[in-house]
Amino acid sequence: MDALVLPGGPLGVTPMHMPFEATLTLTPDTYQRVVTETGVSTAKHGAKYLLVLNWHEGNIPSLAIAAEELHRDHGMTVLTVQACYVAAELFGSDYGGLTHGGEIEALAVLACRPDLVHLDRIEYSSDHSHGRKWDKLRRTRSYQPVLRDIRTIAPTGWYGAPEHATADKAKTMLEGIAGAIAKEATDIFRLLDEAQGGTAEIKHLKMAS
Repeated sequence: MDALVLPGGPLGVTPMHMPFEATLTLTPDTYQRVVTETGVSTAKHGAKYLLVLNWHEGNIPSLAIAAEELHRDHGMTVLTVQACYVAAELFGSDYGGLTHGGEIEALAVLACRPDLVHLDRIEYSSDHSHGRKWDKLRRTRSYQPVLRDIRTIAPTGWYGAPEHATADKAKTMLEGIAGAIAKEATDIFRLLDEAQGGTAEIKHLKMAS
């Protein structure tokens, strides 16, 4: 996409993981300000377009508010992409759906940091059928209960079947997600540009989150 990649920062909004020791979380307002002020800095240097790539669902509300502020107050054209949902749409049927720590999420890490993936340490002490029911409930459009403790999904904090993850699958998934997002985002930016009466040539700034 001929984009400059900005630092997204290592922290997000994840209070539901706080029951596990060593978890670090930002408040929604703090995370929103980090994203907004990063965008504002680029806008002051002339940036007009911002693509925010996000995988963590806990960040979504803050990103929506930040995107609106960057649009209304700073004249930026902002597109947020939930990469985890793109992954589920493209590979969910083959890789067990979008679970929490299952194959899709293992592949996402395996594609970039294989040293962090230790499939030999899999521990199936949780009720994974219970986790699937809870995760499905929190991802519906109509009913969205607050997940206050990730252990509600499963005592270990995860569920799914990551044991089938491989480096080849990781590369395939990464390339598939990246290609799909690049194509769709380019089309959306072009439509937005045409609607606003701008030029057809678009230079993007991308922020990974």
